[in-house]
Amino acid sequence: MQVHNSLSGGPVNLDMLGGLPQELAFPVEEYRERIDKVRLQMRQREIDVLVVLHPTNVLYLSGFQTFSSNSDECIIVPLDGDPTLIAVPPELGGALLHTWIDDRRGYAEGRGHEQYIADVLRDKKLNTGRIGIEKASPGVPAAFHDKLVAELPKAKFVDGSGSVEAVKTIKSPREIEHIRQAAKTTEAGIAAAIDAAHEGATDNDMAAAASHAMIAAGSEYMCLSPIVTSGRRSGILHSTHKRKRLEKGDVVLIELGGCHHRYTAPTMRTIFIGEPPVEARRMAEACLMALDNVLNGIRAGKTSDEVAQEGWKSMNTAGDDFVFHGNFGYAIGAGFPPSWADGTAFIESGIDTVLQPGMVFHHPVALRRLGQYGTAFSETTVVTETGCEVLTNSPREIVVK
Repeated sequence: MQVHNSLSGGPVNLDMLGGLPQELAFPVEEYRERIDKVRLQMRQREIDVLVVLHPTNVLYLSGFQTFSSNSDECIIVPLDGDPTLIAVPPELGGALLHTWIDDRRGYAEGRGHEQYIADVLRDKKLNTGRIGIEKASPGVPAAFHDKLVAELPKAKFVDGSGSVEAVKTIKSPREIEHIRQAAKTTEAGIAAAIDAAHEGATDNDMAAAASHAMIAAGSEYMCLSPIVTSGRRSGILHSTHKRKRLEKGDVVLIELGGCHHRYTAPTMRTIFIGEPPVEARRMAEACLMALDNVLNGIRAGKTSDEVAQEGWKSMNTAGDDFVFHGNFGYAIGAGFPPSWADGTAFIESGIDTVLQPGMVFHHPVALRRLGQYGTAFSETTVVTETGCEVLTNSPREIVVK
């Protein structure tokens, strides 16, 4: 049997889709604007060509997506001329479906991925200048970098990390609209999880209800599965459902994030099964107050540190010896499992980042008494000139079931 041309490496074209319409998350002009802004970063850094390998950055610039990401998908961005997308051949169908870039190529059989990228750079006469590589990305293992450098001895390799992130920091109106749509699916999941919470149910019952509700409301596959952790396990950071039956007095911490065009709008909430321990209620109230302070403190022109100090005022009322990660906000954007964070900004003590309109944050305000119980509340917001707009919509309150 002769394999399909898309599996043999080399260029592919839209005719191969057989008339199936493309599914672009944004108009082509928005993707071109992103490329133009990245080129401004390249000129400032004196980079002649940027090799983008971080999966979420490839997604951001091209629209390429697959649930089997991190397989050396790559975009070559020259200072002039059109970019090139390279992916493993089985993923070229998805590249045709989701991407605007005309020059789509598959890695050639019998050639290492580093060798193939080097071949393309040589073909395009881009092999002798300053080549930027995202050295800080997990998509660029040391061995990959070293092999690519060895393939192109005439080039000077420089660190291009942050070139795309600098552009991703401010979300466009269309990106924010995708996050609004994701928030609607998250809201459905929160409501379903709360409804499923009662004595005798399990944390799995709650997670299943949340998952079903978010997908039924339109969510794509999520960056993180529904997080539901209960009882003493709620006091362990990043624990989740494990067939634990809910008992009277249990604290249940949930964190959900529905996804729309790979954009997520996370929300955290706390549920008590019957009357909780006095300390647990005090923890929950401190989280709520701190979150309110943070949301009221956000506005363009303030620094991350200034907003974080507002959060600490209330967190310090809870008492001592709690586990708190110190993070009052991290930027979110388009992503793949296992994270909806995009790494472009944080709201923490000591960070002097100046907040700008269009920055989008998830604010995970959580306290844990290690091995006893944990409480948390969060929202997803976008920074505005005069404050912030909360994009998530679930009631922000302690729930007692």
